[in-house]
Amino acid sequence: MDTVFIEEILLETFSFYEWQNIEKVLISLNPQDLVLIESITLDELKDTINVLIKRGQLESKKIKGELHYRRYQRRSLLHKLRALLK
Repeated sequence: MDTVFIEEILLETFSFYEWQNIEKVLISLNPQDLVLIESITLDELKDTINVLIKRGQLESKKIKGELHYRRYQRRSLLHKLRALLK
């Protein structure tokens, strides 16, 4: 299975706002996408998530002893300044 394809599916699944554990990610997968990636293991899925974290596309956080993930939203300097002035 093409890892770029798996990464794209995962990025579509993760939320910018809600922290999700691995079970919630699996439940949130689109049924058509789930059929396409059914051959990958949980370890391969976690490795792909770690690659996305290292690239800065996801962030992780331990909540109640369990890792949770969400998409990392980069903000430009202009957005930060506007938020500061509000």
